[in-house]
Amino acid sequence: MADAPSLALRYVACDACGTVFAVPDDPDEPTACGRCGARPLRELRGVRRPDAYFAP
Repeated sequence: MADAPSLALRYVACDACGTVFAVPDDPDEPTACGRCGARPLRELRGVRRPDAYFAP
């Protein structure tokens, strides 16, 4: 598994409904909330983890 590419995750919050999402670090990701449709999403800076953080 050491040769597998890492998928960096970042966290964004919707201030309208209070939902927090862990999303891939992808420039083409949606800018609207998947729950309520509000935009823009606010990035929670300083909270980044590689995908291995979530896997056993």
